[in-house]
Amino acid sequence: MKRSTRTAGGIMEDQLILGRYRLIAEAGSGGFATVQLAWDTLIKRRVAIKCIRLDEQRTAPVEPGVPAKMPGLEEAQTAALLSDSSIVGVYDFEVSDGVAYLIMEYVDGMSLTNVLRECGDDIDADVVAYVFSTVAHALEIAHGNQVLHLDIKPDNILINRQGQVKVTDFGLAKLSDAAGFGQAGGGTIGYMPLEQMRLEALDERCDEWALASIAYEMIAGENPFWARDLAAAERAIEDAELVLPSLCMDGIEPEADDVLFCALDPEREERYPTVVEFAEELEPCLGSARRGQKKLAQLVGWASRDDGEDEQDAPGEPTEPWRLVDRIPVVPWDGVMRALAAIGGAVLAGLALTNIPQAGGWTSPVFWATLVAVAVICGIVPHVGALVALVLLALALIMGNALLPGIIVLVGAGAWWWTFGRFGKEQAVAMVTPASTGAISFGLVTPFVIGGMMRPRYAIVAAAWALGLNLVLAGMGSGTLAGWDALTFAGLSGENVGANILGLLARPVTWGIAVGWMAAAGIASWAAERDTAVSVFIGAVGGMAAIVAGTVVGVLLDPLAGGFAAGLPLYLAACGAGVGGFVLGMIGRRFVDEGEEPDFDE
Repeated sequence: MKRSTRTAGGIMEDQLILGRYRLIAEAGSGGFATVQLAWDTLIKRRVAIKCIRLDEQRTAPVEPGVPAKMPGLEEAQTAALLSDSSIVGVYDFEVSDGVAYLIMEYVDGMSLTNVLRECGDDIDADVVAYVFSTVAHALEIAHGNQVLHLDIKPDNILINRQGQVKVTDFGLAKLSDAAGFGQAGGGTIGYMPLEQMRLEALDERCDEWALASIAYEMIAGENPFWARDLAAAERAIEDAELVLPSLCMDGIEPEADDVLFCALDPEREERYPTVVEFAEELEPCLGSARRGQKKLAQLVGWASRDDGEDEQDAPGEPTEPWRLVDRIPVVPWDGVMRALAAIGGAVLAGLALTNIPQAGGWTSPVFWATLVAVAVICGIVPHVGALVALVLLALALIMGNALLPGIIVLVGAGAWWWTFGRFGKEQAVAMVTPASTGAISFGLVTPFVIGGMMRPRYAIVAAAWALGLNLVLAGMGSGTLAGWDALTFAGLSGENVGANILGLLARPVTWGIAVGWMAAAGIASWAAERDTAVSVFIGAVGGMAAIVAGTVVGVLLDPLAGGFAAGLPLYLAACGAGVGGFVLGMIGRRFVDEGEEPDFDE
């Protein structure tokens, strides 16, 4: 005999809700409502149903057929106005037998609260960028429809298994008048600004403060505004001593500090007038939103799998097919950055130590101990290791009678490190990449590597630094920006390095390659931001074309180049760099961007 059980919402598991929705499981409960996962037998899809049991006071009619003060009705009316992929959709609202049913889109995943709790150490600047930009967009849509959310918090930010972020629960939002004001009926401590706690008239700067609080929590790993009661919460906001966000997470630009602190100002008059303006200021200071969605999908997938909760399939619901590609292990972006830094740092250190007599040469324990130490430091703290490697190179140049090139490397490395290099692993990798790529005469792939790691404005600056370092390395003997060839030119001819660099600067072909180099970095960065197979292909072809075009023009203008045909090796090197850039870009899309599986046992 089939046994029926009753859920917390008073619904029998073997009965249809509203004659249409078959109960699968309870998805959650809290406050005055429970949320049921159900199967829509008519449209054949999963839905989430918020079930609110009404009492007599709540159902007292103010006019025939319309209950007064019905919780959830306002939510349905408000959310029905909002149609966007960043907002949980509301399909229907019905009342039956003293229970209000809010039929909503089902989001198969978890809340940001769960992600922060289970994967907090794996949140990076890319994830922050994606969550922030999506929630900001959802609020932009809502505010454009004269709707305030008034309860933005991690619990109300849902993330599905594809990493897509959706904002839910407009239970506190009200349709505001033409002036754009509403009156709060509640909120959540830690995500409520002072004016909401004090029940003052509210505008969209209330949601702005809540969004800024969430952004700060994701970056810093804690919410400094949480308290046990409203009085303590007010003090926490007024007396808050916040750590600079840029010091809390790699990849957060220093400019983010002032932007976040402005949006978190206790006085709303001091905040940005709109969420749109806030987002426009903060988004350029964060990571890549496209990479963030990919990593977020991995985090949700791993966290859901770790929970060990297998949902019951609804009758007639298709199961997701097993795919081999999903079983291929992914390589963490963080790990790749550390590895690239270690390789580049080791190559630079090896070059420098080879030309420092006190290191004792390849057979000396001092040589190998120093080389390994630099590589390890680059892997653990990339920006420190990269700086150490470059200082060693500058020292080797100076000791090898290449005084001016050595000073240029030393000053240039210090300036780059202080301005950009110390703020992230990508910037550190850019400091040493010319050494590792040029060592195997594949130096022209450098702008593609840099472009794939950074936003355009930073990629251009990083490419300029890399070009300068590549020029110094080429001055050691190879005489070409295509690579310095470690096997042939590892030894320094001190008295000739400076002269070789000046000779390179005097040739049009050098400047032609340099222009193509800079353009390739910008194009590759543009392509990486879009993060599609088509954009990666366009970036590779466009970058390759830029380098080839610059090289051809330089060869034709250079009387020492020997004519168009003599530049064939450089053209082939540029084409090879383009192919390499495409391969690296495609590998990055599948394996690098998706992140590392977190350890949930810690």
